[in-house]
Amino acid sequence: MQEKAVHSMIGLAKYILLFLIFLLVSTMIFGGVDLTYIWVTQLLSPEPIYFALDINNVFDIYGKILIVVVGFELIESIKVILFSGGIPFRNILQIAVIAISNKMITLDLHKTDFNALFGLAAIMASLGVAYYFFNMKEVVQEVHE
Repeated sequence: MQEKAVHSMIGLAKYILLFLIFLLVSTMIFGGVDLTYIWVTQLLSPEPIYFALDINNVFDIYGKILIVVVGFELIESIKVILFSGGIPFRNILQIAVIAISNKMITLDLHKTDFNALFGLAAIMASLGVAYYFFNMKEVVQEVHE
């Protein structure tokens, strides 16, 4: 009885993950359309001249591109969870590094206080340490096999 309930819950969870993949893909499509719109309208804007992008718009475009990349990595991680049944720790760490890097790249240093900068640096350092130790664990396992 309990085994059947657990099996049905796992089946329901897989449908929820498939729905999340659908939402992520839809978001990536709409994000791409928005990026295209911003890029075209900024290039065709006569201020200051045609076919020139303002640096603020370039940062906005880069930030949105990196967000789409994070979405793609999330889709890949969900696929691994669906088809292997495991949790892809390396992929999750990579997504976190990409997301924090996105924040650091698009950060306006003139409007950010020291505490926020210190917090971002601490998060990035901890992710780096976690990634290092995770890879060391795999290297040690490969040597022993």
